[in-house]
Amino acid sequence: MKFLHLAAAIGMTALLGACATPWEVAEVNEILEAPAPTAGSPFTKALFTEYKAYAKHEATVEHEWDHAVLFARKGMAAAQGKISDPEVTSDWPLMPDRVKELDAARARLVGYFGNGARERVPAAAAKAQVMFDCWIEEEAEGDTNSQCRATFLKTEPELQVKAAAPAPKIVKTFIVYFDFNKSSLTKEALKTLKDVAAAAGEIKPTSIYVAGHTDTVGKAGYNDKLSNARAAAVEKQLAKMGIKSIDAKSFGFSKLAVPTKANTKEAKNRRVEIYFEK
Repeated sequence: MKFLHLAAAIGMTALLGACATPWEVAEVNEILEAPAPTAGSPFTKALFTEYKAYAKHEATVEHEWDHAVLFARKGMAAAQGKISDPEVTSDWPLMPDRVKELDAARARLVGYFGNGARERVPAAAAKAQVMFDCWIEEEAEGDTNSQCRATFLKTEPELQVKAAAPAPKIVKTFIVYFDFNKSSLTKEALKTLKDVAAAAGEIKPTSIYVAGHTDTVGKAGYNDKLSNARAAAVEKQLAKMGIKSIDAKSFGFSKLAVPTKANTKEAKNRRVEIYFEK
């Protein structure tokens, strides 16, 4: 009775036509009836789903029960949170001239896993592993250009670590100086800002930011406000000149151009620096 129940779950016609053993039917039926796992990582859960679908296909479409059982077992291991390795070429009867490509693909796949692909993109990683296993299995049957191979190669780019965009570089710097204890722009400062506006039109920087600074005379809180006022004065004047996308910051006397002791007047520290990034 148990055998008949299992056979019914798979399909009696497919079972008899493929000469599956009761034990093969039982193992495949186990994964087909298994619910989605609650234990394990996102990768092993996805791996279970992929192996389940593949085992079903091998049993009910291809009628290759020995292969269906192999992948059902790997799927049930994944259901318990265990990670099984991709298949290896030495375990399959492959044409010698096809081993090189498969070994290279497996090495890349293992490399992606080593670089965190299972954690970064668990669904794609699981898809790639099962499609690689399918690719080997199809190669063993003489199909050198299977859909599994195509799907593996299509999924592979998703596993790669994408190179970070290069950090923007400072391509031009201007400095505007201020009178002692002042945040108003001098004639020399206005001339410099005209040069800034002209250069922005030529260089077309991706970003512009200004940084206000003071010397060390006075308390930190006061100088923070003074450096902010200087940065704001520069930002406002540049906006009048048509430059409106500016990131303005202020640092008080925390970043001195010329190191001095406290309460020391230093003209080169009373400044706003303007940076072009690209």
